[in-house]
Parts: sequence; C-alpha cells; structure tokens
Amino acid sequence: MPSDKKRINLTIPDEVYERLQAYKNESGIVNDATACLQLIVQQLKAHEDNKAIMHYLKNSSIEQLQQAANEGAAQLQDLLNKGKI
Repeated sequence: MPSDKKRINLTIPDEVYERLQAYKNESGIVNDATACLQLIVQQLKAHEDNKAIMHYLKNSSIEQLQQAANEGAAQLQDLLNKGKI
C-alpha cells in the first residue's frame, strides 16, 4: 500500500537492538518501528528543549539565572515536603 510518509531503513548493532527490546517491554510496545519512532520523537523534543534552554541561558543575566535557580530550588523543596517526589 502506498504511503505519503517517509521510510527509514535501519541496521543496528545487537546491543542497541537489545536495548530497544527492553524499552519495548517496559513501555508495552509490540512493534520495533513504533518503538523507534517514539524514541526519535522524544529525542527530537529533548533537542528542541535543550536549544531553548541554552538560548535562555545565553540571553539571561547572572542575576536572572540566580533568581530562577532560587525559585526552582524553592519549588523542588515544596514538592519534596508535600511528598510529591
């Protein structure tokens, strides 16, 4: 059946395949391609998030970064105290 989606043919080492199988089992995924696609999407999102964080860090003053760190630490302590972490 024709598809308008792009195809990627991968050959991976045994070690990577074993890790993929472990991921599938942990995630309840039954298809190798679905697991690969999910991991690719997650990694692309993480890459985009990292770029946004780096942009924020590069364009913030040390005072702004210190304030953000202090606020984050306070929020983390609050979550710990509430037993949510």
